[in-house]
Amino acid sequence: MPAQIRPGWVQQLRIVVMLGRPRTCIPGLIAYFLGYYYTGAGFTPKLILGATLAFLIGFSANLHNTYTDLEEDCRNLPGRVWLYAQLGAPRMRWVLTAVNAFMLLSSLVFSGMFFVYMAFAVIGLHQYSFRPLRMKARPVLGLYVFAQAVVFPFISGWLSDTAAQPFSHDHAFVAMLVYLTVWFLAKGTFKNVPDYEGDRAAGLRTSATVFPTRRGAARFSAAATMVAYLSLVVLVAGGWSPLRMLLCLPWCAVALAQCVRLVRAEDAGEANAILRTDMVVSSGFLASVLLLQAPSWRSVGVIVVSGLVLVASDLLMIDSRRDSDAATSPPGATALGGVDTTAERPRTPQGLFDRVAPRYDVLNSLLSLGSDRRWRRAAAKQLEVPPGGAVLDVATGTGALAAEIARLLPKGARVVGCDLNASMLHVAAHRVRRDPQVPITLTRGDALHLPLADACVDAATIAFAIDDMPDRHACAAELYRVLRPGGQLVLLELSMPDREPLRSVYRGVLRTLHSAGRLRGGEGYRHLREEIVRYRGRDAVEHLLRGHSFERYRWQRLTGGIAMLHVAYKPPNPVDRSMEPGEL
Repeated sequence: MPAQIRPGWVQQLRIVVMLGRPRTCIPGLIAYFLGYYYTGAGFTPKLILGATLAFLIGFSANLHNTYTDLEEDCRNLPGRVWLYAQLGAPRMRWVLTAVNAFMLLSSLVFSGMFFVYMAFAVIGLHQYSFRPLRMKARPVLGLYVFAQAVVFPFISGWLSDTAAQPFSHDHAFVAMLVYLTVWFLAKGTFKNVPDYEGDRAAGLRTSATVFPTRRGAARFSAAATMVAYLSLVVLVAGGWSPLRMLLCLPWCAVALAQCVRLVRAEDAGEANAILRTDMVVSSGFLASVLLLQAPSWRSVGVIVVSGLVLVASDLLMIDSRRDSDAATSPPGATALGGVDTTAERPRTPQGLFDRVAPRYDVLNSLLSLGSDRRWRRAAAKQLEVPPGGAVLDVATGTGALAAEIARLLPKGARVVGCDLNASMLHVAAHRVRRDPQVPITLTRGDALHLPLADACVDAATIAFAIDDMPDRHACAAELYRVLRPGGQLVLLELSMPDREPLRSVYRGVLRTLHSAGRLRGGEGYRHLREEIVRYRGRDAVEHLLRGHSFERYRWQRLTGGIAMLHVAYKPPNPVDRSMEPGEL
């Protein structure tokens, strides 16, 4: 990633918090205090440290998932991929190491048994996401380990009192342990449903992807969720929880409504929004269990703090799973996340260019990860223009490429920028006025019917536009017509990287643009994204140019394949389209 877009340390800290997803750590925090209740001990300062460690179990799990789940998150959570890309892998590794080291060293404050238990927790967090075990890719084992996000803090609360003997004759403690395991197993099935498409495309086997459809997975999750909530009655019937615990049962109606919504969800984006709401439902239910099982001011304080974290996370937007994220594949995507290069690319209506003209260069910078100026310079350096020669920049837009070419031209040479859109030419004219020494002439014209004589320019360029033409073949024919014999054509196109990890990171950028395209005024982002994902590929460009008699074709990959540079020449002695050189 280019260094110029690396965020400052404050923004980096915010990104780490967003990737850690504090709102998802609330169930673990509540479970810790619920486990501590069974020790019968009072308040001690170490309780705050233990609660912090319980909170960090979920926080660290989310960071581990961010680091390892790049492929599936490009579909499931594109916003998270973009945050990770800004932070960078080396810094993420440092954060993971620091958090896990803090958890281990802090556990020594309690007891040797607590330290050993925390060591198992850290190993489990690592192997849930990382290879060789990567337990999240094993449907049953993955669910069990996911449940430890609540079970581990619950047992940690019990172990916070050195006098406690885990799994002793306190049957109530064991009964609650079993219940929490069952309940969060069901939550694991619920969590996997919105990620169905992305996980399946990435070849990840989860409790959801073992089903042939997302709706089938949602039905199974709904059944498991309702059984888990209603199992609370067993705790009371067995005498392991007080009768007042039945006051939690109204949450079953809320859970049922969530399940119905999940089954009826039309797409993964809607399911993703339901999952965000369900975290509030889960936290509310578990808070009720804590308050009714262990009624005290301490429990009230924990619930208040948990509520503040939930509210702050939403108000400050410090959560990497956002409602705008959706796992639906873009049109033309294959089951493996590739792109159907035979699909026709969308045409750009001129009205769209009218709206995006003032920020068009910003869009290009975003899509290029800040490399677009370097690409234009690379294209300009390819040109072979004699002194006094002429270059035509077709679809010049804001004149960015034309200006770059003009700076490198030999003495007496000139550039003509041609574009159909008046708004884009207005921006280009402003650029030319800022630098009157740059020899650029702007003209309005259609690339399919260029307002120039035959064989009048020594070179022609076209950037990010050949596949946007209503008739790309007519455009190629016009470029051939206006070039002098032996003239050079340089094309610059946005494309899709073909190598990892850049391909996965860039997919995440495109998914973020898809989300931005839903916002008011964001149609430019959406359209440019669709152009890229439907890019036909280098072979299609070569076929187009050779089909119109261009020769000596060559190409160059830029920034790992985010852009492609194509160069070809008109034959020195064209036999099928002979014409006398004309004047510009």
